[in-house]
Amino acid sequence: MASEDTAAESKIKSALVVGEADSDLVSSLLELAISLSSELDIFRLLEKIVSESLRLTNSDGCSLYLVEGDGKLHFSISKNMSLGISLTREEGGADLFPPVPMDPSFVSAYAAINKRLVNVPDVYESTEFDFTGPKKYDKINNYRSISMLVSPLTNHEGNVIGVMQMLNAKDPATGEVIPFNSGYEVVIKSLSSFAAIAITNALLVQEIHTRAAKLKEANLDAIYSLAMAAEAKDDDTGDHVRRIQLYSIALSKKIGLSDEQADEIGYSAIMHDVGKISIPDHILKKPGKLTGEEYQIIKQHSQMGWKILPDSLFFYVAKSIARGHHEKWNGKGYPDGLKEEDIKLEARIVAVADVFDALVNKRAYKRDWTIEEAMEEINNCSGSHFDPKLVDAWNELYEEGELKRIHDVWGK
Repeated sequence: MASEDTAAESKIKSALVVGEADSDLVSSLLELAISLSSELDIFRLLEKIVSESLRLTNSDGCSLYLVEGDGKLHFSISKNMSLGISLTREEGGADLFPPVPMDPSFVSAYAAINKRLVNVPDVYESTEFDFTGPKKYDKINNYRSISMLVSPLTNHEGNVIGVMQMLNAKDPATGEVIPFNSGYEVVIKSLSSFAAIAITNALLVQEIHTRAAKLKEANLDAIYSLAMAAEAKDDDTGDHVRRIQLYSIALSKKIGLSDEQADEIGYSAIMHDVGKISIPDHILKKPGKLTGEEYQIIKQHSQMGWKILPDSLFFYVAKSIARGHHEKWNGKGYPDGLKEEDIKLEARIVAVADVFDALVNKRAYKRDWTIEEAMEEINNCSGSHFDPKLVDAWNELYEEGELKRIHDVWGK
């Protein structure tokens, strides 16, 4: 980071003209460059760019447009201090400010095409560009656009990703609107460079998140299908895996895990019995007591589930749950005979949820227990079958009515 700071500071200092910027401004630009580079949320980033541009140039307004797939400049965000307007594309700005085609008669397009900053002392006296849009804005808002500074946003690869349009610089002493001087040009030019790089990075992160979300959604669809196939072999509906998911999420949050961690355990819990696909139907659906040999075959489903699930980061927690949800706190579970905290937390969580759900729902070999009967059994097995701390948290969920709510909504 130190080398990056030094490079940024050198770039700023070389860009600023001696006598037009003091050390405080250099420091402000340096701090802003670092701040922008660390902000990966595109919405917060754009707001920060606009706000800081207004502050550093003492301007009344700032608008930011980004180049999109159609090659046009699309409105992203705008602020006007005297009008008290702060508007984003998502808040209706796209309807008020239509996309700007790459026509050099428009000042923003000209700046983007030529990769050069454009300084207009007075919009109404300029004959070089078509200012129909700004004049229409003025009429609607009873405003007067005068000075304008338009800067292309050129990233580290030399690509123009958008433009920033500053409006009505003000004299710090009198508040009167003045043209943008050469000092402000240097400031905006430097800021635009850092902003473009930061926006490029933030958009890349956003794209990665979007693709990851789509991949996760596709994986979850496959997961539900696989889990449903396993449950169908056990004469159950998909409601069982849905209940296990919700119980596991509730218990995870109750012990203080983050929403993200709880959700991961929840969707991974859906696959806890996926290994049942490998168990013969005549054993899995047997209404009577299993023989010793049959029970040993049934027990293989935990290892089979672990083998079936892919060796990828996405399925890491699911594999842990599939293999470990029949382990017991006292070490007498299967398949590995693990005990206490040697059993992964996610497996311990699903163990409680799975047994509870099995107890309160009718199976081929048993009647459905009441929630109260099931709670008594869970508590009796605290410290032997289940992690005592998880049982305490489970009791809290019971007292809060959360277990009954899930059971009533998703029960048969």
